Amino acid sequence: MRALILAAVLATAATPALAEKSAPANKVLSYLDKYLKIPPAERSRVRVIYGIRHDGKPVPNLKVTLVEKNGARIPMPLTADGFFERLPTLAQLEGDPTLVFDVPADWKMGTIMDFQTQLKPATEYDARELTATVNEANAVIGKAAGVASFMVPKMSGIAFLNAQNGVVVFADGHTAPLPKAREMPYFLPANHQGAAQVKLTKTPTRVACYQGKK
Repeated sequence: MRALILAAVLATAATPALAEKSAPANKVLSYLDKYLKIPPAERSRVRVIYGIRHDGKPVPNLKVTLVEKNGARIPMPLTADGFFERLPTLAQLEGDPTLVFDVPADWKMGTIMDFQTQLKPATEYDARELTATVNEANAVIGKAAGVASFMVPKMSGIAFLNAQNGVVVFADGHTAPLPKAREMPYFLPANHQGAAQVKLTKTPTRVACYQGKK
């Protein structure tokens, strides 16, 4: 489950129908500078990614270039599902660079931002690590968003994509099935207090943040 927590419309260039579009990198990648200012040790369990959308759909393999004030041009390739393969550094962002997109200037485009876990796909997890990941994600979101943090959905748990089923193993040895959303099992620290482990039927394809309340 991908948690879309930011949407920003890119400004349209004044000259229509040209073969490129540009916008300030700090506008396209809102909050990235604030995220990068958080000490790495405080964001070791989560990472932020950004994607480009056109008419609400991914723009796969789009050619994007970061242009610095000194004229340096750095390719910023997108994946097949429309997300940046890499992001500018804090030093680059502080230089107020521009992102240039190889699309007509009159295209309507937007940015989405997502927080992802650094958890690797496996069939067993320490419940304490899952809980720590949820807590860190919310702390990072709060610090990056600042005064706008009240507008950002909070993470409530961890979801295991394509893991089929799973159980929570509690400290006293008893187990309980993991709840599921759209056939995707998930773990909620608030609802599984005293949990020691999470065991899955199948290795998930991705371990994601979950926003649901139940």
